Amino acid sequence: MEQISLTMLIHIITGTVAIVAGVIAIAVTKGKSLHARAGTGFVYSMLIMALSGTLIAILQPMTITAIAGIYTIYLVMTAWQAVKSAPNTRGRFDYAFPVCSLLIIFACLYFSDQAGTSPAEMKHGISAYDYYFFVLLASLSFIGDVRLAYSGGLASTPRLIRHLWRMCFALFIAVGSFLSQGAVKVVPQALIDSGLLAIPEPFILLVIVYWCLKLSLGNKIRQWRANRTAQSSS
Repeated sequence: MEQISLTMLIHIITGTVAIVAGVIAIAVTKGKSLHARAGTGFVYSMLIMALSGTLIAILQPMTITAIAGIYTIYLVMTAWQAVKSAPNTRGRFDYAFPVCSLLIIFACLYFSDQAGTSPAEMKHGISAYDYYFFVLLASLSFIGDVRLAYSGGLASTPRLIRHLWRMCFALFIAVGSFLSQGAVKVVPQALIDSGLLAIPEPFILLVIVYWCLKLSLGNKIRQWRANRTAQSSS
């Protein structure tokens, strides 16, 4: 039997807790106590999971996995700060977050260049295009960070959208890591062959799209319905 290091054991346990807590947070009514407790558990377990995963990736070494771990930590911290801060205010870390996302962009560009100029056109088995994926994600995050830092804070709806997509995308990374690396070791082969494991990742992305649209358009749709009702009754 393969021996598991303490760091790997912590990574597995906290990753499992994070996925369970994240699913609960998505499923239950938002703003209620169960959602808050599940969200808190998700934050702490995700931070430990991502930190331990980053350490493991650095020691292997596996650069793209280390970047994914660092980006996950960044996502969770910025999402947590968004919901902890009052609307239209800036938190004490909000000026530092653009620096973090910018450093991730520079790191990904550096390693993508190393991969592209190597004889095998890879860095630790990963092509330059895989690093560009994180360049895109970090660039979108950087734009949001700059907007927050220089706008004096976000109104309620943009603030909730910032919280939601970053938390859910951190869950997306955790689930993807489990399905690509750990599922083969613990999930029955019949379930793997069934194709059901391909569902969770696109489902999380659909949840992000659904809630972003609902938060962005919900008030406008309700106002439109109220106007239609008022016109029909007059």
